[in-house]
Amino acid sequence: MSRADATPHRRLRRRVLSRSAFFAATSALVAWAALVVPMPVVEVVPGEPRPIEPLVTIEGVDVTELSGTTAILTVSNQRPPPLTTLTAFLDRDRDLTPYHEVYPPGIDRREFLRGERERFSRQFDVAAAIGATAAGADTVLVTEVVVVEVLPGSPADGVLLPGDVVKTADGEELTAAEQLQHLTREAAVGDELHLTVRRNGEVLELVAELDDVTGEGDVRLGVGIETAVDDVELPFEISLVEGIGIGGPSAGLMVALTVFDLLSDEDLLGHRTVVGTGTLDADGRVGPVGGIPEKMQAAAAFGADVVLVPQLQLDAARETAPDGLSVIGVATLDEALDALRREAI
Repeated sequence: MSRADATPHRRLRRRVLSRSAFFAATSALVAWAALVVPMPVVEVVPGEPRPIEPLVTIEGVDVTELSGTTAILTVSNQRPPPLTTLTAFLDRDRDLTPYHEVYPPGIDRREFLRGERERFSRQFDVAAAIGATAAGADTVLVTEVVVVEVLPGSPADGVLLPGDVVKTADGEELTAAEQLQHLTREAAVGDELHLTVRRNGEVLELVAELDDVTGEGDVRLGVGIETAVDDVELPFEISLVEGIGIGGPSAGLMVALTVFDLLSDEDLLGHRTVVGTGTLDADGRVGPVGGIPEKMQAAAAFGADVVLVPQLQLDAARETAPDGLSVIGVATLDEALDALRREAI
């Protein structure tokens, strides 16, 4: 082959090699994206249970050593890449949630997570006080009524917002959610309810006209409310270790149980590993939480002897709990204490 004939051949070879390299690089990029680039969905996965005693510092009073272990059940929100998303989509036991339903639009994710950590801190304060009170401590709780949900189309829609603190209703000072519920039950359709509300540090005077929200003759304001703790007074100091990185209010029940056991002479645990989940309000009521199936998996992997869950979610917990896991539903802190005493080894 002459030199002139070899030149086109070399050019053709270079083009083939270039195209091969391009296709290889493109394939590698696609494969990398499938394995790494997160999708706009969130998968809830089991988190590592966190023992509670190391997170709690109690000063100014004698404490007793726990005979067993209490731990908080946690979950982790992950944004899976395309390949993992497809696998999760095809698996009936795995759930995917649109990203915007977990992290509100317009709110920076880091700011959202910071808010969740603050919620954990506030719930810790409430739960610690409730647990100390159950153990016999002279505790003073200053409570208030907080709006947690507003029903669309209800009398409260456009008047109240989630997070509002309702200070008075028709001139009556409110310290418990039951007071406002009683006022609405005693009213008639068309009655006006005059409210004093604290919103973002500003005090507002608002009026809502009550109505039959359900169509069943029940006069309602159309809000979900709870009794929240505004301030706590204890004869000693209970504090939370900083930088633990847990968010949300779902540790309330287990924090209260742990504080109770540390302060009382009673051996509540009986050398068991007790884990659980559930919010706790100022009246000692246990509220529902998210991630129940994943938390059951985490409890089993942790070697839990007993798992405590909100009574409202007991069926869901038992349906998804691995075989052999002892799951107990409780509606109040007192029920949780009684359950552990009753199930003691």
